Amino acid sequence: MKKFLVSLEKDIQRRELFFSQRNTQDFEIFNAINTMTQDLTSLGNLFDIIKFAQYYGRNVTKGEIGCTLSHLAIYQKIADDETINERDYALVCEDDALFAENFQQVIQEIVKQPMDADIILTGQSKILEFNHIELEINYPSTFKFLQKKIANSGYRYSYPYRNYFAGTVCYLITKAAAKRFLAELTNGRLPFWLADDFILFNEKFKLNTAIIRPLLAIENPALTSNLENSRGSLNNNLFKKLLKYPLKKLLAFKRNL
Repeated sequence: MKKFLVSLEKDIQRRELFFSQRNTQDFEIFNAINTMTQDLTSLGNLFDIIKFAQYYGRNVTKGEIGCTLSHLAIYQKIADDETINERDYALVCEDDALFAENFQQVIQEIVKQPMDADIILTGQSKILEFNHIELEINYPSTFKFLQKKIANSGYRYSYPYRNYFAGTVCYLITKAAAKRFLAELTNGRLPFWLADDFILFNEKFKLNTAIIRPLLAIENPALTSNLENSRGSLNNNLFKKLLKYPLKKLLAFKRNL
């Protein structure tokens, strides 16, 4: 299986920390597209800034443009690779990914499963732990005993109650799905979406997104400050989240049927 690491060329420390983890030697480094030094006028030739604002109701940041363009460039590499079959998965990670202890073993088992998912979210951003309660409260799937077990591991896969923004810290994508993204860029069309808008990818591109529980990757707390903000958000609106939980669980149960 092909594995890609998205990383800015200047981020040497982040790369060193990533490759200090076990079973990372076979990742191919992709130098992320650095858009921070470019002006929005030139970036408008690569990314549909106006359509983004119309769709999301706000202005896009340079970093978001760079993230989307970088992942699309990897999709092009996957599409061009003749050694990858249409339903084969490729693994895409960002350099702040912190892997679970048995990451490699579980990934190898996942790709053997009879899954029809186009994208599999093996990691998630802004989550404190691999099996944090936030995953169940805010992003529930069907009941545990109905989730599909991944052989030779304590992990399970299923569909969430609905697709959601999960970050791009670590995920699997089929070659067919990568080509589906690229098909949106024909006839002079430009990308306008966030790299982790899995809601759009399902509704517009008709791509199925599955989840793995517990997570196999989270953002490395040694590199990100977002976790501090996440800690506060867990307590904020907790009551509202709990009120919504039964309906989300019912929707997840229905979807997985």
